[in-house]
Amino acid sequence: MYKFMGTLLVFMTMNVSSQMLPDYRAMYDFTNSDVIMNGLRELKTLEDGSRSLSFNAKFPLGKINIGSQFKETENFISTNLYSVDAKWTLIRQERILKFDREEKVMSASGKFEWAKELPENLEIFDPLNAQIQIRKKVMQGTKTFSILLPEMKTGEIVANKYRLIADEDCFVGKKTYQCKVVQRNRPQENRVTKYFLAPEIAYMIVRVEDQDKKGETLLELKSLL
Repeated sequence: MYKFMGTLLVFMTMNVSSQMLPDYRAMYDFTNSDVIMNGLRELKTLEDGSRSLSFNAKFPLGKINIGSQFKETENFISTNLYSVDAKWTLIRQERILKFDREEKVMSASGKFEWAKELPENLEIFDPLNAQIQIRKKVMQGTKTFSILLPEMKTGEIVANKYRLIADEDCFVGKKTYQCKVVQRNRPQENRVTKYFLAPEIAYMIVRVEDQDKKGETLLELKSLL
């Protein structure tokens, strides 16, 4: 269970430099050596103007719900809450990140527990809404960039580095998309992640490949709803 949860969190984002991405609903397949599942991924704008990104899936003997709540302006994303709720047979695991801007505190509860000072004016993402920033950066034509993410275990804020590599074709059903490919290397984990973005559908992520010492994990778009 814990292997697939760790890798799933990676997957499971006019003037394009200030463009906000449209809402969507889509079905994705998630596959690794431990589990195969099909889930709903949704980006939506709420009544108060805030936004949420979620992935909800069921699989034999279990389910997982991942969510990100944040506020977005044209040039800044302010993360409020990130949560993971997973159940496997009789085992349940939660991971929660809270970003309290008024108290200037970032905290974790569930599997990991800690509290850290939340630096002012820094654009800090969570593992889910970071993918929105990846899409925005590629739309802007940025070749290399960094995204600040807190380490789930410790709360340390780490600059994750990304770069564009060669385009590749991606297949969704009978449709072929020419995709922009972004690669992230995490040498401390011996891990390489590739994100495949389709400009034809607002730079949606249609495929993610994650390779580490435990093997390969895939997230693939199956259909838009």
